[in-house]
Amino acid sequence: MNDTHRLFLDTLSRYERPLLRYAHSFTNDAEEARDVVQDVFIKLSQNLATLDPDRLAPWLFTVCKNRALDHQRKHQRLIVMETQSLDLEASEVPQPGAEMESRETAAALRGFIEELPLRQREAIRLKFIAGLDYKQISDAMQTSIGNVGYLIHHGVLALRLKWQAQEDATPGKQKSALA
Repeated sequence: MNDTHRLFLDTLSRYERPLLRYAHSFTNDAEEARDVVQDVFIKLSQNLATLDPDRLAPWLFTVCKNRALDHQRKHQRLIVMETQSLDLEASEVPQPGAEMESRETAAALRGFIEELPLRQREAIRLKFIAGLDYKQISDAMQTSIGNVGYLIHHGVLALRLKWQAQEDATPGKQKSALA
């Protein structure tokens, strides 16, 4: 096995799951996220010989973001229609309360993240969804590590405030760990 092939397999093993989570944060659909990540690895295989291994993570997540945004733009009207029709359908099997609450919490957090300013939203996604460290995030966002810390701090603070406001507006709801 040559070095390029080994690097590709190591990269696939290391980054496939974080890239899937990251792509899913844009698409909200597991199959679409897989399609996006597959495109990323196809592009990686075409460019691996010319890439700097030290900048591989930022490159992967930048390509993933661009592919996911392209996919999102292409399918935006379809996603809206599917969501509207799904909201009208009743579930055949009642969901346990805990699972439903978990889904509601995740949906609320996704909504709050979408309300953040673009740079904060990107830093939050790269840190908490993709699992990158500050250095990798700074490379991917082409900004300083200090600015990454600032964006994440203020993004998390904004999310906490939004969450607290929602909790305060919903009487009888159990307080969350975000509060």
